[in-house]
Amino acid sequence: VAAPPARARRRRTHTLSRCAFLLSLRGCSGGWVDPDTPKQHLKTKSLRRPEAGEFELIYSDEFEVAGRTFDDGHDPRWTAVDKNDYTNMALHFYKSKHVTTSGGALNISTRYEPTSFMSAEDKKGFVEMQKRTKPYASGLVQGWGKFCFTGGIMEVRARLPGAGHVGGLWPAMWLLGALARATYVGSTDWMWPWSFDKCDRSLQPKQEINACAPNPHF
Repeated sequence: VAAPPARARRRRTHTLSRCAFLLSLRGCSGGWVDPDTPKQHLKTKSLRRPEAGEFELIYSDEFEVAGRTFDDGHDPRWTAVDKNDYTNMALHFYKSKHVTTSGGALNISTRYEPTSFMSAEDKKGFVEMQKRTKPYASGLVQGWGKFCFTGGIMEVRARLPGAGHVGGLWPAMWLLGALARATYVGSTDWMWPWSFDKCDRSLQPKQEINACAPNPHF
């Protein structure tokens, strides 16, 4: 994915310079469209289905305003979390201070920053609070609960850290349904993989919402 040249930094940085949603919805208001979005990006066509016609931009964020903060309640579009990442044996703790804007980009930094915290652990059916320490601190920014869409085109322009052939880093941009919140594992129980409108018996045990039931409730 194309991205502007990265400035020299002493920390690992994941830069997101544009996030946009383009939906084939007419009559949508432009309140979610960033005024800094260039005019040539206000409309587009699908690369896979050009016959679908033209899509209008209804949401964009160019991150041109420097110094934005993403603590809970600070930003109408995004929330940066302050919590442990207990998925996939992660070595980092998420801190909102590591999500910033500068130079026309959203910057997510990862640093060696040992962080101790109290963790609720399952011990033979009982929850016990134990002190844990993670060696690294990083950032996670979410749009969960703020903007949802049911179809269309999503475009992300980003520069990822590190070399592609070197392991250890796992930067990503995720699309996850509004029924579940990333890294809040209890919210994804029986929601992963996707809930969808086709009955697949092999996936049914993992699907809280599925099309195999007479009344699937969606």
